[in-house]
Amino acid sequence: MDDATLRILTMAKEMAGSEQRAAIWFKHQPIPGWDGKTASDLVREGKADQVLAYLDALRSGVYA
Repeated sequence: MDDATLRILTMAKEMAGSEQRAAIWFKHQPIPGWDGKTASDLVREGKADQVLAYLDALRSGVYA
């Protein structure tokens, strides 16, 4: 697992409350505005920074 994926999963775990929920979100939950792509899809495309920005916005109270 690369550093960006670890950072994303750590942040998602803090927000979701468990590693299991974070992993499910990472692999299966489409991110709004990304044409049905999941965080996993975006990381594979080299867009981990956008996923981190999305999570940071959610954490700050901005909802999609």
